[in-house]
Amino acid sequence: MRQIISKKPSAKTLADKRAQTYIASDMKTISVNVSEPVYEDFMEHAQRTDRTAAELIREAMELFRSQRIRPRTSLAALKPLDLGKTLRPLASRDDLLGEMLK
Repeated sequence: MRQIISKKPSAKTLADKRAQTYIASDMKTISVNVSEPVYEDFMEHAQRTDRTAAELIREAMELFRSQRIRPRTSLAALKPLDLGKTLRPLASRDDLLGEMLK
């Protein structure tokens, strides 16, 4: 007697399919010419990491975008700006917000 086991898709499989649907609906198809050595490296790395070359290229483009085109900086990364000497020391009755809005 043969037993038929129905295999339900895992939550990860369903999430992957939803992500692919979202990505496909929000993506622009482009053509890129690359050298053979670059292409071979991408294909080998994609196979080793169980990913597609397209995924690697999208990730590389996003990394370039976030580092070079639209870099994000935090306030902690900003260098202080010297505006000269203090005109007068702050007093407890000073309204800093009102001063900033002038």
